[in-house]
Amino acid sequence: MKSTKDSEVKIAYRMGQSWGSQIVAVVIGMLLTMLVVWITMPNPEERVLNRACFKECKATVEREGHTMSFLSSRDYIEAMKECHKECTSRIE
Repeated sequence: MKSTKDSEVKIAYRMGQSWGSQIVAVVIGMLLTMLVVWITMPNPEERVLNRACFKECKATVEREGHTMSFLSSRDYIEAMKECHKECTSRIE
């Protein structure tokens, strides 16, 4: 069996002692993520518009026969996306 050198032991010990810097890095990453999400959130007017268009599009898409199920979810989502684009461009 190969013996471990003292320098390798010191490096491994220092790596185990770096929990503080890892926690700081995780916290900084979380804060940056929260900042990006906060910046990209829609404003109150856009939320009202999205809510109205969602309700309208949900009724329209379901009337067309699209349902949200395991096998047809892609069609449903595509139909909702197209309807939402049309609705938002019409209302703006």
